[in-house]
Amino acid sequence: MKKRYLALLSLSLVMLAGELGALELKYRFLPGSVYEYEHTVKRSSRMAAFKTTSSQPPVVDTQKFTLRAIDFQNGSHIIDVVSPTGTYRRYIKENGALAGAPGETGQAIPFLLTLPTADWKVSERHQVQQTLMSGDIALPATWNLMLKSVDTEKQMAEILFALVVKLPEDRIRRKEFTLKGKAVFNYGRGVLQQAEWASSYRFIFNNREMAINRELWLFDHQETGVLKLIEAGSEP
Repeated sequence: MKKRYLALLSLSLVMLAGELGALELKYRFLPGSVYEYEHTVKRSSRMAAFKTTSSQPPVVDTQKFTLRAIDFQNGSHIIDVVSPTGTYRRYIKENGALAGAPGETGQAIPFLLTLPTADWKVSERHQVQQTLMSGDIALPATWNLMLKSVDTEKQMAEILFALVVKLPEDRIRRKEFTLKGKAVFNYGRGVLQQAEWASSYRFIFNNREMAINRELWLFDHQETGVLKLIEAGSEP
């Protein structure tokens, strides 16, 4: 009888731990609130042709932008993104996916990480499918996400992410793009607290002669980015 009771107790604790370990992450922008972010990007590039190589020294650019929460309608947050280049209105779902973007595209505005709609557990992996635009070309992309850790005291969740996207190429032109990073999501407030990432883009032009494939021209672009929430509160 005692062993049976202990077994039931152990099973109950395991089930409870599983429920407590599951975490729902969603954006919860409060209407009338403003969220100010600082976005820093460091860029460098290198070109090589035959035996000649030239490189551009790293350039650092920092700007601030503000998210103004207007309302929440039909399952989407209505957000005005205010940056030095203008103001853009966005309709953002609770998981961060873009529901609509009238007017200007605002491609220079940093992304909001799209989260899985299912509950998350530490070390659990999820995939989010998206379509990215490169000019007029739509590129299918996959975000690989993993919940690395959860700080229940600060209500912060650390997320690792990587982007997989197939760029158009042919026999003589090859394009490669990689992006990896990590983000800290404040699930108590429902906002992205900070993120950092590194991306690499390579364009290679080959000279294909019979079975020999030589690189004639190479362009390599490296970029790192940091996004931080520096202030949040109600509009005066």
